[in-house]
Amino acid sequence: MRVTIITTCFNAQEHIRKTIESVLRQTFMDYEYIIMDGASKDDTLKIASEYEDAFLRRQIPYHIYSEPDTGIYDGMNHGVKKATGEYVNFMNAGDEFFDEKVLEKLFKRKDYPDIGIIYGDAAETEYGEQYLFVKSISNIKKRMPFSHQSAFALRSLLTEHPFDLKYKIAADYDFIMNCYDEGVKFYDSNLMICRVSKDGVSSVKLYDTFTETEEMLTAHGYPRYTPDELKKKLFFLRIRQFGMDILPAAVKKKIRQIQRKQRGQDIKVDG
Repeated sequence: MRVTIITTCFNAQEHIRKTIESVLRQTFMDYEYIIMDGASKDDTLKIASEYEDAFLRRQIPYHIYSEPDTGIYDGMNHGVKKATGEYVNFMNAGDEFFDEKVLEKLFKRKDYPDIGIIYGDAAETEYGEQYLFVKSISNIKKRMPFSHQSAFALRSLLTEHPFDLKYKIAADYDFIMNCYDEGVKFYDSNLMICRVSKDGVSSVKLYDTFTETEEMLTAHGYPRYTPDELKKKLFFLRIRQFGMDILPAAVKKKIRQIQRKQRGQDIKVDG
């Protein structure tokens, strides 16, 4: 197969249908779809099974696996071992391809010699509004350069560099840094690839996300702060995390709007 799409999920009955249907709608046919379920207790598997006939009619290989794992990155590693595609994309439950022609635009009659990771744009939905994820490969040593849902990585790279399970939030960023450090070639497709929910772990756990990211970047030799700067940053992050945990949604929405504007991340996306 040219592409493997993997959805790792656990108790995702409220979100899995949207993701499956966005994969099924793709006009490009040279792909397989793998659902790696972490032994869900709800109706996730039942819902996923409802689509078996639809994928069969389109002759798209569709595989559902359910087995215990230690978290999302463990499930992603398991999915890679079952994949057969040249490139692999991870589309989390609740996320979706931006439109039905994403794979066709990327892969139909197009080759990527020597390209290890293809990526593009992502629209992030938060508090009912949709903004552009501001990608920046030039800032890869400072922050996640693009949404991982917008990326297609060679399966060989994912096999050589499985997600490090000591990271619970930033293992995808660690994988990208491993590839960057090795000189892997990145290619920006400049296509809108996906629509991503900002209700994920890394969106909510501000303090944990920061500390783990800093640990990971330091391990790669790219620390962002001096010890004094780090101490100050952590102090204010604790305050921010406390506020995000207790403030009502309307207030948090306003705070996020202000933050996006200050960071130049307030580009709204239609569609």
